[in-house]
Amino acid sequence: MSSVLLGAGVATISAATHALGVRDELVAALPELEAVRAGVGGGGAEGVDTEALDRPGRAVERALEATRGADWWIAERVPVAGANFEAVRTAVEAAHVVVDEVLEPVLALPLDGLAVDGRLDTVRLGDIARTSARALERLEEQVARLDRLDRSALLPQVSTALDGVDGPLQEASSLSASLAPVLRALPGLLGDDGPRDVVVLFQNSAESRALGGIAGASVLVHIEGGVLDVTRTLSAADFVSHADPVLPLPADTDQLYRSDGYALAGTSIHEVTSRPDFPYGAQVASQLWQESQGVEPDLILAVDPAALSYLLRATGPVAIADGSEITSDTLVGRLLNGVYREHPGLTDEANRAQDATFTSVVEALVTQLQSGAVDVPQAVEAWAQAVEEHRLLAWSPDRVEERALVLAGVGGALPGRSRGEVPFGLYLADAVGSKLEYYLHQRVRVAAGSCAADGTRPATVSSAFTNTIDTEAALGSEEFDYIAGFYGREGLERGTIRLRMMAYAPDDSAIRAVRVDGVEVPYVSGTDDGRPVAYAIVSIPPGATVTVEVEASVEGSIVDEVVFDGTPGVHPVEVENAVDAC
Repeated sequence: MSSVLLGAGVATISAATHALGVRDELVAALPELEAVRAGVGGGGAEGVDTEALDRPGRAVERALEATRGADWWIAERVPVAGANFEAVRTAVEAAHVVVDEVLEPVLALPLDGLAVDGRLDTVRLGDIARTSARALERLEEQVARLDRLDRSALLPQVSTALDGVDGPLQEASSLSASLAPVLRALPGLLGDDGPRDVVVLFQNSAESRALGGIAGASVLVHIEGGVLDVTRTLSAADFVSHADPVLPLPADTDQLYRSDGYALAGTSIHEVTSRPDFPYGAQVASQLWQESQGVEPDLILAVDPAALSYLLRATGPVAIADGSEITSDTLVGRLLNGVYREHPGLTDEANRAQDATFTSVVEALVTQLQSGAVDVPQAVEAWAQAVEEHRLLAWSPDRVEERALVLAGVGGALPGRSRGEVPFGLYLADAVGSKLEYYLHQRVRVAAGSCAADGTRPATVSSAFTNTIDTEAALGSEEFDYIAGFYGREGLERGTIRLRMMAYAPDDSAIRAVRVDGVEVPYVSGTDDGRPVAYAIVSIPPGATVTVEVEASVEGSIVDEVVFDGTPGVHPVEVENAVDAC
């Protein structure tokens, strides 16, 4: 027995000596691996020096070799201390996979010449998509391996080295989770299985709706043989409106959305984004396209100007139909504010001119994409930001594609509970037919008290709305008539933002109160497919800040986190989460 123990001790000392060298190799390789990642994100594969990957790659190889000896195998099985050796080996193996199976294949991808004679090379795009998806999935596997490690017994030196590997991988993995599924589906989305008709809905977030903005302008993009062709550009006037929902709603939801003054979900193209459930709204849009245009879409996309501005970082400026140029920096201001000054008034002619500007941007972007003039890493970053901010939504009638879109984070369904997390939604809709939400800034604070023994937890969502229209000296002029909306009919001061607010509490909870600037106000109480909802109207005069608080009691299983979900605005919503684990 003593000889066995002595042998284990000698092996452990030998492995420890190796471990110091392995740790040093790994720590030295991390900054260079991060530089490679940053180089790809900033300028693409062509901007990365081959040696920049070779150096950390060789260091990781040396570290890997050191962990494969018999002494290391024995050391991992020593009580307590063995956990440190296992952690180092796991980190080294993860780094090795990242170099060999993620970075090297992705950097080897040829990203130039993706279009030939005005047609996208769908075969090459499919190969790139599949290779990238495999690499991202391998990355996720390594993150999961590191997550499974028990770090409670690790030495500080080992823990620090592990954090150095884990941090960048976790950051990259969040992108992988949303990108890999859509990469897998990309060949089919681009018409690999036959021609496709894709409807793009333009969400105008200057006139808010729950999912972002009113859906006015829309285009039909036909995809066939690598050619993207905008075949129709439409405004809301081209679609029939209905008194009742085109597709049935759950009974409680139907009753809620018939509340006095609220636009009924599912009745018109304008209102397909009024309920915070994109699968429902997209199916309504599909039905309306079939009814009014005789087209059954294969895919419904909804984007807002901010998402398009992110894409312009990858394509560069585009020239639109009127001869003007739009850049990433000017797109939002032009489409959500400037166009109403260029075409003022509340006439149908003005509406169509405004919508024509919106659709011409989509046409210009499609032309740019089809030419292959796109910076792929920048496009990936644009995708990731749009998805994170819920500015890009998609729905497919094909169940396999729809599953991929949901996994990619663009499904837009009503959020539900998962793993101790509960969603609390605050969704908005313009109530005066204005375009004033261009001037709306929103700050949100989510707070929750301690969990009771039965799992009950009080939660409060507080939202401060600021109306900055007072900064416009020409507010009283004719060019602001369309932007100001029908304020007179509501008896409001010109420039007042009036919002219909729908607060969605989690399942198995109850809304206790709604307060405006600290004073309790009446609200309509209802449910949406069982979820408790409070509906109230709030007005924000020019230059004012109004704070709305919604208080609820979250019940059921133990709640670890309350997650905010809301309407993506013209300006990013600032969210502070003051919720501690139970």
